[in-house]
Amino acid sequence: MKKKYLAVLCLLFFSLFQAQNVLSQEGESEDLQWSVSGRGFGKSVLHGLIAAGEIQASNWLVTLINLSYGAPWALPTEETLRRNFTGDWKWEETDGYKVNQFGHPIQGAMYHGAARANGFNYYESLFFSVFGSFTWESFGEGQQMAYNDFIVAPIGALSMGEMLYRLYLEACAAGFPAPVAAFINPMVGFHRLVSGWEPPNYGSNLQLFQVSIGGGYAQTHSSISPDEKEVFSFQGPVGELGFSIIYGNPFEQNSRVPYDHFELYVTLGMDGGNYNNIRFISDGYLFSFSPFHSEKSMFSTGLSLHFDFISLGKFDMYDSTVDQSSYALDWTIKYQYLFTENVSFQTKFHAGFTFFGASEYYHPNHSKGKKDIKNYGYGFNSKLYVNLELGKLGRLDTNAFFYVLWSYPGTSALSYGTVYWLFADVTYNFFFTKHFSVGIADCFSFERGLFGNFPDTQKYNNLVKLFAAWSF
Repeated sequence: MKKKYLAVLCLLFFSLFQAQNVLSQEGESEDLQWSVSGRGFGKSVLHGLIAAGEIQASNWLVTLINLSYGAPWALPTEETLRRNFTGDWKWEETDGYKVNQFGHPIQGAMYHGAARANGFNYYESLFFSVFGSFTWESFGEGQQMAYNDFIVAPIGALSMGEMLYRLYLEACAAGFPAPVAAFINPMVGFHRLVSGWEPPNYGSNLQLFQVSIGGGYAQTHSSISPDEKEVFSFQGPVGELGFSIIYGNPFEQNSRVPYDHFELYVTLGMDGGNYNNIRFISDGYLFSFSPFHSEKSMFSTGLSLHFDFISLGKFDMYDSTVDQSSYALDWTIKYQYLFTENVSFQTKFHAGFTFFGASEYYHPNHSKGKKDIKNYGYGFNSKLYVNLELGKLGRLDTNAFFYVLWSYPGTSALSYGTVYWLFADVTYNFFFTKHFSVGIADCFSFERGLFGNFPDTQKYNNLVKLFAAWSF
């Protein structure tokens, strides 16, 4: 294992923390930014211990769930504890892709929620996410500690954790009963239940909350070079559920508080056992400013943090046809122009550095029981959204995402590898009322993998769907 790569990630976290301290010296918003500086050392220590206890309770709960499934590795042993503290860690290659790249960020989000509910701000909560991830890898299971699992939980917490915390406060402010709000963020709901804490009410910051349901026809294909041998293919009908969330005004942002504005798009689709479509696309401003603002033209820009996870094709915990995961720091531009009250043009553009990403690809001994393996790397990404509001004629949305990932040496069996992804969607909505619409969409995905000592891969997925959407 090349420990310098872990050191680079730790340096990144430290740099972000220091940047926040500098940016927050003056004019820091009190909204959602309660921190240790305002309540004294003693109370901070007390709430820190409470947060740590709640984090360990969540780890024990996951252990109990693993035991209920009869997992032989669910409990640590004397041997695994000794190995974890005296031996080398590893890069996990063959564990379930969805567990590694999405399940661990969910765990991290719970750690983040415990810290936020106990009064720690966005960056202070990172300490607790690192603590929770380290103790899980050390004591939570009887497996060798994995660098990738340890890394993705804290950085996933910075994005997913903050979004779920703010959405929990939104639900409470809207009057949702405590058990219902707890579905959004179980950790914060648990803290409220056992401590009697009442979440602060900052009013509503949601610009859009849309739910869609529909179905369509999917085609997916995966092959390996040089003879284009088919690995997996699917053609058939699928059902789909989607959520679109915009928190804070995208075009009028001048904030030094992380995630005063974020956008989240989630899709969950499947055909009943052969095909899945999971997308989790997010971006949140770490800081932002608006260079200009007029009655017709609005513009914001700033540094944003992204957590994107896409898994399309084969329904399996270990692999799918197209798998992409990335954590990135991008520079963001969001612009809106109003032609009339009901006709507008919007564009949102992100581009920057993927500091930790993952892909999954075919193993040559797949037929002998080998699972597909993962590689971890760095790269670049860009995401473009274009939206046309056409009044009574409806709304046209297009987006295109591009990612490239180069492997960190030593993180997998590959000597080196490069993976390219392209995702492109075109969607049309017709509104029957202000809140209800029907639409049609074409969603295309393509992945190309070029690997040194492994077969090259080519994968694609295309979905045409009809849907109905409700906006709240």
